[in-house]
Amino acid sequence: MKGISCPICATAAQSTDDPIVPGIVCPRCGEFRYEPNDWSGPKTVWDKVRLSGWVRDQNDADATPHFTRELANRIKTKPIPGLKDRSSRLLKYLATKKTRPTAFFMHEEVSKDREMLGRTYSADAEDALPPMMLLREEKFIGNEDGAPGSFQLSIAGILEAEQLASTFSPHAQGFVAMSFSESMKPAWAHGFAPAIRAAGFRPFRIDAKDYTGGISDEIMTEIRRSRFVVADYTEQKHGVYFEAGFAMGLALPLVPTCRADDISKLHFDIRHLNTLTWKKPEDLVDALSKRIMAVIGAGPDII
Repeated sequence: MKGISCPICATAAQSTDDPIVPGIVCPRCGEFRYEPNDWSGPKTVWDKVRLSGWVRDQNDADATPHFTRELANRIKTKPIPGLKDRSSRLLKYLATKKTRPTAFFMHEEVSKDREMLGRTYSADAEDALPPMMLLREEKFIGNEDGAPGSFQLSIAGILEAEQLASTFSPHAQGFVAMSFSESMKPAWAHGFAPAIRAAGFRPFRIDAKDYTGGISDEIMTEIRRSRFVVADYTEQKHGVYFEAGFAMGLALPLVPTCRADDISKLHFDIRHLNTLTWKKPEDLVDALSKRIMAVIGAGPDII
């Protein structure tokens, strides 16, 4: 590794010795790769904010993005998250930094934290003030007998951060529980998989994984690694009910689906759920991607 100025934010960073596709480790932006000969760097401060924040989102999804000129230009057109979203990002970040529930933070140190600026899509310390003010307005942070210029997470703030962490997994994987019968292969290839990709996530089925040991352990491991679970009840496989129940027990978002000609066979315990019905695989691409984005939001791979 050698010292370099980050091509996104100009912060002092580290780079690999690969001259063609160097890897960058930046205190603000995180880890990414880029092609110097095919690179469209930021032209404005808001380009920097978008690129920096996007890289951090990718890193949180266990991905190290590889920039090309085309990809960078597309990221620059993405909308910057709203104030509420940025405030939630700040709260989650602060929660990871506390050494104990009663720990105090210094405003000056937080405002200069480069990683915080990247994660909250903030241009600078002044731009990070509104998310901080919203946390204070919501009583998620306060100063109970602390030194001047300091603050701490309130009990409400700690609980909110825990809720955010448990509800919204950082991973980009979308787990699909469904029948593996021959007749359902087109539904996977032309429906579920492209729909999940269109929403910005990576579709996963357990039969695509090589493993040793028990299948149930592998299923539970992969569900824990996922951002959400799509449970398709077509053909009424018991395994799908198990996987859906396990996801609900983890408080993971669940998107139930079922082919229209099989909907009447749903177990009575789940008939109250808002199940997305489909007739042919192609119906799922638009409908399921919209449902995922409405329930979970856009995934890290969406451009």
